[in-house]
Amino acid sequence: MTATTPRSAERRALEKAAHRRGVRAVAWYFIGGTWYVGVWFWLIALAIGALVLWIMLRNDDVSIEGVGGVAGSAKFFLFVMGILLPLMTIALHVAAGGTRRSYTHGLWIGAAVSGLTFGIATALVRWAEWALFRQAGWPTEQDLTQLYADGSEVGLMILVEGTFCVVYYLAGMVVAAGFYGFGFLRGVLLVVASLATVVVSEVFLRSGFFGHALSRVVGLDGTPVWLAVLGGLAGVVLAALLLRFVLRGVAIRPVEFAGTASA
Repeated sequence: MTATTPRSAERRALEKAAHRRGVRAVAWYFIGGTWYVGVWFWLIALAIGALVLWIMLRNDDVSIEGVGGVAGSAKFFLFVMGILLPLMTIALHVAAGGTRRSYTHGLWIGAAVSGLTFGIATALVRWAEWALFRQAGWPTEQDLTQLYADGSEVGLMILVEGTFCVVYYLAGMVVAAGFYGFGFLRGVLLVVASLATVVVSEVFLRSGFFGHALSRVVGLDGTPVWLAVLGGLAGVVLAALLLRFVLRGVAIRPVEFAGTASA
């Protein structure tokens, strides 16, 4: 017993160290990969926003929503990245000695950090847009109803946009893991399940193109801000738990993009 106990403790310490290394490697890969491509996303988004503003000025019909909608597309970019990156990494992670548990935890951290930083970037772009419109004397009222009144509420914007970015990123990961591990039919069902977590956040935060309309249908359009934020975070938690559930049942195998495309 005295000889076994130190060996067991040493084994557990090695397993914990390996788990931390795996989590750290996955998290950094997703954060770095997201922002490596994300820099180009923001450069293109800002260029498109400037072009939209120029066109509206030429037509003498300036709308803050026409420019701000470009920044709001960050969550859709993260949804796509959530689909692509797991397909490129899951088999390599396991082949290198990682576990599904370390991979899942790394995805959670990667999605949280990437989503929150993209949310901050979105809020800053919307604030800069609001400040520009206010300085130029253009109308700053939004056509679409949001949880925040305008771009001056930076803190609330960060909460709303950060929550959206995280839940959309996690939903994309669920879609990728679903089709990767369960085939087409069950993958489609998991797409529906992942979008349900997005709808939870959209309804409570009542922001975007359909969030406010859905919140009115279910009677949540008058909820206080603190409850709306908690409801939005509930969508994030549901997406994270769904991702863990899906990854626990995934059979790991290489992904051959060229073969899949040709088939």
